[in-house]
Amino acid sequence: MTKPLVSIVTLTWNGARVIEPMLRSVLTDSRESGVDVEVIAVDNGSQDETLSLMRSVREQARELQIIPLSRNYGTTLTRNIGIRSARGDYILVLDSDTRMPRGTLRGLLGSMTELPEPDKIGIVCPKLVYPNGDFQESARRSPTLLTKAFRLLHWEELRRRDESVAAVLEGRTVQVDYGISAAWFIPRRTFERVGLLDEVIFCAPEDADFCARVWQAGLKVWYYPKVRIVHDCQRLTNKRPLSALGLRHCRDLARYWWRHGSFLVRKPAADVDGPFELNRLA
Repeated sequence: MTKPLVSIVTLTWNGARVIEPMLRSVLTDSRESGVDVEVIAVDNGSQDETLSLMRSVREQARELQIIPLSRNYGTTLTRNIGIRSARGDYILVLDSDTRMPRGTLRGLLGSMTELPEPDKIGIVCPKLVYPNGDFQESARRSPTLLTKAFRLLHWEELRRRDESVAAVLEGRTVQVDYGISAAWFIPRRTFERVGLLDEVIFCAPEDADFCARVWQAGLKVWYYPKVRIVHDCQRLTNKRPLSALGLRHCRDLARYWWRHGSFLVRKPAADVDGPFELNRLA
């Protein structure tokens, strides 16, 4: 039986601090687990040492393909370039500021048989943790205007009451409206059925939009905490909401709400309290 190929698609932009540890963690897990991978890194016009560091890694890892771009095109167009280049049976969309513990690839492949209705799996979202090991809430209910207001005002209790999923906070495997795109494990058939990311959206909320389209196509988005990935995330729009990037994010949110109709009233995709929730995982 032919072993599956996993295509790992990452994008970089001035990521010299994080890119080499990320790539080496991926390659180490691949070689120790025996899972065949190709790594496609699309660079958004980095001005630091990102490209030279990746080229140094490539000298020892022919699995790595580097696609340099002239400037920063955001996350959606850049990821789509990588996805179009991917040859794998499964595509792992992975941020450059992540690190993959050993056993990750085998665990993600195992989710394809452990989860119910394998032919309806659209995306598997592993558990994300901060570098110090703290839990990172990365799978939620679909965003509304209230959700964003609570975040902007740092009203965490109201924010959590509005968008958090209890099963996610409790470490259970469950269907969710969406998971952030820092780590998505996706069967190739999902893209064949749903299409690629919306390139009109520069960055966020490309994840909520794509997950909503996955649900609309009759597939499911799963939060799968049995697999853990380290994510040293940076929230640029939260830090500077009135910056050019923050204002662009507002425009893209409006596009998301116009398309999916969840501006004030949420239209949940996932039955998070329904019969598909699996038992608590350690």
